[in-house]
Amino acid sequence: MNTNRLLYPIAVLILITLVGCAQGATPTGPASAVPVLASPTPSAPTAPASPTLTASAVPTLQAPTVTAVTAPSSKDAAITLTWFGQSTFVLKMSTGLNALLDPAGLGTGYDIPEQSGIDLVTVSHEHSDHNAVSLAAGSPIVLRGLAGNDWAKIDQTIKGVRVRTVGVYHDATSGSQRGKNAIFIFDVDGLRLAHLGDLGHTLSLEQIKDVGPVDVILIPVGGYYTIDGKVAAEVVNQLNPKIVIPMHFKTADLSPSLAGVLAPVDDFIKAMGSTVTVSEVGQTITLERSKLPANRTIMVLKYK
Repeated sequence: MNTNRLLYPIAVLILITLVGCAQGATPTGPASAVPVLASPTPSAPTAPASPTLTASAVPTLQAPTVTAVTAPSSKDAAITLTWFGQSTFVLKMSTGLNALLDPAGLGTGYDIPEQSGIDLVTVSHEHSDHNAVSLAAGSPIVLRGLAGNDWAKIDQTIKGVRVRTVGVYHDATSGSQRGKNAIFIFDVDGLRLAHLGDLGHTLSLEQIKDVGPVDVILIPVGGYYTIDGKVAAEVVNQLNPKIVIPMHFKTADLSPSLAGVLAPVDDFIKAMGSTVTVSEVGQTITLERSKLPANRTIMVLKYK
């Protein structure tokens, strides 16, 4: 037997066996049977979830309490009054206006010095104890409440102060005895003052309406030439001011001719009754709109 011919089939058999073993090590099959695994997509790390708090567990923070601070108003009107006797006052307003009201002449007995820095002089009527305009130095504006035998009907604004008049009478007989008189009303940022001059009667409804609401009145109380204490008390109730400043009454320095007929301020205070506050103050007072008293107050000024 030929040895080469015998070895050939053995070699073929060994080769087939090896190929089969190799195929058994890596099984083959349809493509769909082989699962395809996608590569994982990297994602951003997730923060741990916040714990859920119930309503009762959430602390409630109270807003801090803020106390409002009100700055002083530039419109808080103020007036300063200085009395020189009879019906004569210097009135200084917070707007800068300085006014001399009803300047009295020498015959009254009061020694009134010349006044400097006066912007305005007002004259309720043309009697010598009310019209001494020369007491104001310089060249101030002069407003006279009467024009001849009639009222002047003034209504104008000077240095931020509205100044107007209301016509009344010097007596209780429509002027047949002493003629006419003018009430001067000063309005500075809502603070209103009325100088009643030589008022001689209670006011009519029309006159009360024309004067309007007032905070401060300067009112004659001595009688004879003007209303007396009892009638003055009625006028106070008609106008209903917060501050009442009596004027034109008997004092120690009043001239004998006037002192013999004018009553002291005590008669007026008695007529006002016990429901009002009476305050004796100095020659000069300052009144502010925001600090006016709640109750009606009579302020009796000194004249020197």
